[in-house]
Amino acid sequence: MKRFIAITLFATFMFPAQTNAKSSFDDLVLAEHFYYRLAQCETGSNWKHSTRSYTSAFGIARGVWLRYSHSTDASRYTPRQQAIVVDRIAFTGFDDGRRFWPPVGPWGWGAIRTQNCMNLQTFICKSRKPIVARWKRGC
Repeated sequence: MKRFIAITLFATFMFPAQTNAKSSFDDLVLAEHFYYRLAQCETGSNWKHSTRSYTSAFGIARGVWLRYSHSTDASRYTPRQQAIVVDRIAFTGFDDGRRFWPPVGPWGWGAIRTQNCMNLQTFICKSRKPIVARWKRGC
């Protein structure tokens, strides 16, 4: 038994578990703050937001959420998973295996288009990513 413990300790220190130093939002289109601000403006950052017509902290219509996520309810999704769906809707589109749902741009959110809540337009207008460039109208 002592030998087993010694080997286990040796292996633990010699081969530590891989850690991911990246933020959970690093692979998204815009900065992490954009998603948190958009959620704050749309639902007060209620990550479990769910009504008859809308779901997710980003206040996405249920039909749109279903097309871009294969789910009817966002309340079981993490903030990062919800942000991935936002990126699909606004910037990248989504291939569900039957058809491609194209991106519709970020201007569909009233918090961005009309209110410019928490300066959300700035994230779009100052982005240097090519995927965002086509949506910079009015900047």
